[in-house]
Amino acid sequence: MKVKKTSPNLLWFFLGLYGVASLLYWLVLALSTWAAAAHPDDHVRNPFSLNRDNLVIRDVQPEARAAGVPEGAVLQSLNGVPYQAAEWDGTLNSAHPGDMMDIGFRRRDGSTGEAVVTLVTLRQDPRLPSPAVFRAQTLVFSAVSLACLLMGLWVVLAKPLERNAWLLLVLLTAPSVIFFSGHGLTSGLTGYALEVWYILQQCAMAPALFLFGIYFPEPSRLDAKIPWLKWVVLVPLLLCVAVGMPATYGEFYGSGNPDWLAHAATWAGHVQDFLNLMCVLLYLLLTVDKLRSASTEDARRRLRVLTAGMGAGLTALLLIFVLLPHFGITPSDPQRLWIAYVGVLFLLLAPFTLVYVVLVQRAMDVRILIRMGARYALARATLWVVQITLIGVLAVELLLPVFGKKQQGAGGIIGVLVFLVIVLLLRSGLQKRAQQWIDRRFFREAYDTERVLNDLAEEVRRFTETEPLLETVAKRIAETLHVGQIAMLLRRGEQFVLQQCIGLSAKDGLALPVQASAVRYMTNTHQPARLYREDPDAWYLMAGTAERFALDQLNAELLLPLPGRHGMMGVMALGPKRSEAAYSSADMKMLQAVAAQTGLALEVSELARSLAAEAAQRERVNREMEIAREVQERLFPQEMPQVPGASIAGFCRPAQGVGGDYYDVIDLGDGRVGLAIGDVSGKGISAALLMASLRASLRGVTLDGPRDFARLMHKVNRLVYEASASNRYATFFFGSYDPATRVLECVNAGHNPPVLLRGQQVLRLQPDGPVVGLLPAAPYTEQRLQLYPGDALLLFTDGISEAMNQEDEEWGEERMIAAARGAHGQAACTLLETIFAAADGFTAGAPQHDDMTLLVLKLQEEKAGSIQ
Repeated sequence: MKVKKTSPNLLWFFLGLYGVASLLYWLVLALSTWAAAAHPDDHVRNPFSLNRDNLVIRDVQPEARAAGVPEGAVLQSLNGVPYQAAEWDGTLNSAHPGDMMDIGFRRRDGSTGEAVVTLVTLRQDPRLPSPAVFRAQTLVFSAVSLACLLMGLWVVLAKPLERNAWLLLVLLTAPSVIFFSGHGLTSGLTGYALEVWYILQQCAMAPALFLFGIYFPEPSRLDAKIPWLKWVVLVPLLLCVAVGMPATYGEFYGSGNPDWLAHAATWAGHVQDFLNLMCVLLYLLLTVDKLRSASTEDARRRLRVLTAGMGAGLTALLLIFVLLPHFGITPSDPQRLWIAYVGVLFLLLAPFTLVYVVLVQRAMDVRILIRMGARYALARATLWVVQITLIGVLAVELLLPVFGKKQQGAGGIIGVLVFLVIVLLLRSGLQKRAQQWIDRRFFREAYDTERVLNDLAEEVRRFTETEPLLETVAKRIAETLHVGQIAMLLRRGEQFVLQQCIGLSAKDGLALPVQASAVRYMTNTHQPARLYREDPDAWYLMAGTAERFALDQLNAELLLPLPGRHGMMGVMALGPKRSEAAYSSADMKMLQAVAAQTGLALEVSELARSLAAEAAQRERVNREMEIAREVQERLFPQEMPQVPGASIAGFCRPAQGVGGDYYDVIDLGDGRVGLAIGDVSGKGISAALLMASLRASLRGVTLDGPRDFARLMHKVNRLVYEASASNRYATFFFGSYDPATRVLECVNAGHNPPVLLRGQQVLRLQPDGPVVGLLPAAPYTEQRLQLYPGDALLLFTDGISEAMNQEDEEWGEERMIAAARGAHGQAACTLLETIFAAADGFTAGAPQHDDMTLLVLKLQEEKAGSIQ
């Protein structure tokens, strides 16, 4: 039964909160108990017990009686201070053996008195077992309670939307509350929080068991007829908790309780005990009723497994820890401690059974579980005993004579080597063969199934025709797994159409659409789709009426995708096994292997036909790409103009055959030289076409040697906008350098800011307008910059600055600038080669993910006779 209308995020929040609280409770109490068990001499025994409602002293221990503390007196002060409830635990927890405790009290006759009690060690407490037994018990109980708690959390993590999983979590939290009660050696707010958690869990255990009986494995027919009956039990329990919580605070950490609250809490406790007993009895009654009236065989099997496991675990608990002590056989006796361990092992059957019946889709029968588990455990144990016995005999025969001699000869060394070789054989090859023999002997059906399906997965590779392939696969799986109905559906356009079936009457038009919920699930997860209608998965709940009708016609319980390289080739639908058992993990593994090979075999013929055509098409595309690359290379400057007092170099390396980066150097006709660089959005052919359009536009508007660069950029933007799609644009920078005045006039349309290196100074020319080709009209502003001898202007695209290595780390502008400074004083071509070499060294062979373009203008140093 699943939780309805509950936010998954809220469930995860509650699970996290519950997990943290329960694990912290276990951790604090386990450490506290271990501290007392490991170091009993460091902790003190409680000199007397205290009624926390009326502060009456009871169970006076010898050290308190010797100091004059009377039975039945009322505690008034502690260490000279009027007593408050929260002080008792804190004082005892912080005390050490030999400390003095001043006790002020009022006797029954009304007189007052004082006593000084010398505290003794916890070891002297006769109620505790010996230190060794105490430590062993603490370790065992800690491990068992933690294992139960983790199993409960695991079940909810596996099925967070299932109500039974949450009830199971409460039940599996019970061992940590039973083994570690109260607040241990803690006090204050921490102690109160632990006490509250302890009380809440105690109050929740019996109702959780009752609700588990109502809802597992299916809702009770009694609850369907009388739904209000459960509230007759649960509402009074909630009222008892509401009364008990404030009383608990007053008892432990308040100033005591008034008489009316103490009496109310006492009555609430009696009522709660009665209602808890009713919850247990009702659970047993509901379970017996469901064993008779379960609607499915699977539900009945689950209940039988649950009853057997819970019965075995609880019977062991009662027998070993309750009945045997009445006959003088105490599990806490060091000589009989093994009895307690046996009881704990049998007790673990209860939580393991709970987890099994909630998690599995189809439970196995109790007799099968017992028979297979016992035989397998016996066989494996026998295998270990035989190995240990053989190793022991060989050690006596080969090693003892050798080590008994004072001087070792060659024979002794050979004997040791022979012993080691035999041990290795026993632990490797012989053990593996023996394990295979066990699998064949005790799991014959599973072993044969695995072998047959493995052979089938290899066999289907040889099929090249569809019909024999489908027939062979369906028939072999039906015979091996004892499946009555199998259907093979192959993709035909937008549907998976029935092509082959066993145990089903072929129905014309029976198909699953490509958009069916089951197909989408298998496509997205690459996993089979299980279909248990009594506990459906989410994909089935989202299926339409037509899809459910088709699945019912196929009687499908398991859908296997037949994968190809480019998608699902088909679907294999398997009905239930004749044994009604679930498909095991081994079955699923082997079936997936068969399905994978079947899908590939179905694709072989199609691939063979299209292979030659695809190869020819690829050759044509490659040739066309090569031609495009040659054409694009001709668009870049073939020769750089000679500029007095400066040198220019540029290079573009596309990420693919062609790219969208652009650079150009244009002679403007009056001594000035135009420098352009751009980066078109996208890559490949489309970007290259827009790049060619950008070049043509720029060349056209620069024919008359323009001076107004803002207007020039406006024209370029308009031309590119009209020639490109709405989602295409380019970043662009254009500048004019006058060698006579060393003045750079430029305009930047959203491009990476060019870098000007002037000695140790780094200047960046920021963009002052939007990208070109995106808007029909955009404002641009011209910039003017005076250059000086030795300056180096770097125009680059982001493929340079964002070059990445194998760890996806970017090279960055700072590294580019550092590489340029390493070639200080060199010509533009040397600067360009140095920067590219540094970028390649950084990427270290990583794939180039973007076009890399660099244009360098380098002014000569102001030195007589120097040539840049």
